[in-house]
Amino acid sequence: MVLFVGILMAQVFGTWLWVSQLKANERNRLVDVSQTMGSRIGQTVQFFKKLPDQYRHIVLDQLRDMGGTRFFVSVNKQHISLRNIPQTDFSQLVRQQLSASIVNQMGQADGLDIQFVDFDDLKILSGSNLMVDLSPKWKRFALIEPGDDSPVAVVQLPVANEWIYLAAVIPEGHMLTGVTWLTSERILSISLVSLTVLLLTLLLVRWVVRPLRLLARQAEAIGRGRKPRHMREQGSSEMVATIRAFNTMVGRIQKFTGDRERLFAAISHDLKTPLTRARLRAEMISDTDQKQALIGDLENLETMVKGSLQMMKDDAIHENAQRIDLSQLLLDLAKNNQIYGLPIALEIQPGLVIDGRSMALQRLFSNLIDNALAYGKAVKIVAKANPHGTLISIMDPGPGLSDADKARVFEPYYRINQKPSDNHVGLGLSIARSIANLHGGEIELKDRRGGGLMVEVYFYS
Repeated sequence: MVLFVGILMAQVFGTWLWVSQLKANERNRLVDVSQTMGSRIGQTVQFFKKLPDQYRHIVLDQLRDMGGTRFFVSVNKQHISLRNIPQTDFSQLVRQQLSASIVNQMGQADGLDIQFVDFDDLKILSGSNLMVDLSPKWKRFALIEPGDDSPVAVVQLPVANEWIYLAAVIPEGHMLTGVTWLTSERILSISLVSLTVLLLTLLLVRWVVRPLRLLARQAEAIGRGRKPRHMREQGSSEMVATIRAFNTMVGRIQKFTGDRERLFAAISHDLKTPLTRARLRAEMISDTDQKQALIGDLENLETMVKGSLQMMKDDAIHENAQRIDLSQLLLDLAKNNQIYGLPIALEIQPGLVIDGRSMALQRLFSNLIDNALAYGKAVKIVAKANPHGTLISIMDPGPGLSDADKARVFEPYYRINQKPSDNHVGLGLSIARSIANLHGGEIELKDRRGGGLMVEVYFYS
C-alpha cells in the first residue's frame, strides 16, 4: 500500500507538473500571438481610419476578393452583440495582451471591445448573419474555418459613426477555455499504471513474505513446546541467511533441552541411593530427637527429589498437541473434585476449544482447583471467550495472597509458611505457569472481590 500510494501520488503530481508546464508554454505562445495580432489589428484600424469613407468598402471588397483568410475585417453601422465563451485565465490574458498591443500601436482606443466566441456563434455585418450560414459562393469572403475548437477573437472599435469589426482565429485556442488536468482519460491511465504496479508489488511481497510466515509459524511452535521441522532455505539472500540461522538455533535448543533432561533425570535418580543409605544410618542413631530431626530433613529432601522427577516425567514437551475441548475438560475436572464434598460453582461457556496437550492442561487446572479447595474450601470456575482468546477464572473465598506472595508463589519450592509435604512441594504454580506459557498463555493472580484469590488463565488466539 505504501508503494501503491507513493506511485499514485507521484503520477498525480507528475500529471499536474506536466499540465502546469504545458500551461506555461501555452501562456508564452499566446502572449506572442496576442501581441503580434494586436499590433496588426492596430495597424489595420489606423489604415481604415485614414481612408476616406467612400473608399473603405472598396478596399474591403478587394480584400475579400482575395479569398478566405484567418483575418476578417468589415465596417458596420452598429456594434454587434455576440455570445461569449466562458472567461478563463487564458482568455483574460489574450484580451489584456491584445488591448495593450492595440493601444501601443495606435494610442488611446476609446470604446475598444474585445470578445471571444465559438466559430459557430460568430456574427458578421448586420449582426443577424452567422458566418457558418453563408452560402457557398460567399464562403470565400469569410474566415477559414479552423476545423477544431479554436475560438475567434472579435475586436470592435468605433470610428466616426461606424464600427470597425475585426475577427481572427486564435490558433489552438482550446487553452482559452481552460485545461482540466485530471480528465477521465488521465484518471484511467493513472489507475491502470497504479494497479499494475500494485499487482506486481503484491506478487513480489508474497514471494518475499512467504518464507517469513513459515519462519514465524516455526518460531511460535518452539514457543508452544512443539518440535519444529527443518525449514527449507528459500527466498531472498537475507531470508536464506535468516532461515539458516534459525535452523541452527533450533538444533542447538533441542540439543540443550535433551542434555538438560538427561542430566537432571540422572542427578535425581542418582540421589536416591545416598538418600536411602543416609536414612538407614539415621535409624541407627541412639539420640531420638536428633534421629527424628535428621529423618525429617531426609524425608523433605526425598519429597523434593520425587517432585522434580515427576516434573520431568510429566513434562508437556513429550505429549503430542491436539484439538482440546476446554469446556468439557473443566467440567470433567470439576466433577472429579466433587468427591471432596466442597462447593464448586461453574459458569463455563460451551464450545471452548484450543490446540494443546490434554494431560498438561489437566495438570494445570487440577493444580489451580486443588489450591482453591485447599485454601478456600470452595471454588468458582468461570470460562468464556473474548475478542483476544479464552479466559478462565478460578476463584476461592480463602485468605488470599499479599502482593509480595503473588509474585513469589510461582518460584519453585516456595510455600507460604509451610514445609514441603508428600502432596505439596511448592512446584504446582510453577508448573502451571510453564504449561500456560507452553500453550501461548499466561497466569495472573488478582484479589477476589469480597475477599479471597482469583487466578486468571489467558489463552491468546
